[in-house]
Amino acid sequence: MDCEIDDKQVVDEGHAITIVDNGHSRGVKKQVIYNPSNHVAHCSCKMFECEGIPCHHILCVLKGKGLRELPSYYILNRWTKMAASKPIFDVNGVLLKKCSQMEHEDRSISNNCLDFLDCMQLARRDPEKLSLATKRIQNVLKELKGLDGGISESKISKLESFIRSNAPEKIDVLPPKYCHTEGSSKRINGGKEIAME
Repeated sequence: MDCEIDDKQVVDEGHAITIVDNGHSRGVKKQVIYNPSNHVAHCSCKMFECEGIPCHHILCVLKGKGLRELPSYYILNRWTKMAASKPIFDVNGVLLKKCSQMEHEDRSISNNCLDFLDCMQLARRDPEKLSLATKRIQNVLKELKGLDGGISESKISKLESFIRSNAPEKIDVLPPKYCHTEGSSKRINGGKEIAME
């Protein structure tokens, strides 16, 4: 981040700060309007408005103001790990895509994984907490196996369920015929060589 502050003026919206970019575009100046009350800055390059990522001009201003972490305004939901777990709305607040059963199941699986990780984080290396977590997990595992009738799926049945098709009884695939590659035979003589012969 090779930027430096060139000029600073007080305006109605807050502070108008001129940033000189000494990186790839040498000497190019951008103007950042910074509001000190909520730590929100808008740059003339419009990178945050277009891509949802703060530009290095805004980061230079925020760093100069002594902020140790990025304000929540710049952390958009689409960049978080829980972005897919929320329904998507358009600008007018209309639901674009309703959650189907599969999306609901995926969200449930994701939340269960996060809950499991939270349990392990809380247990850490405490033997009493670890033994409690182990017993509960083993009990849940036994119950789930009991619901399936105690029969574990074979690799073939798992593969069949994944590709949504049954494996054929007989496979009629033969190995390919052996053939010489292009460079394995004798070199063909060119026109001049044939004439010389």
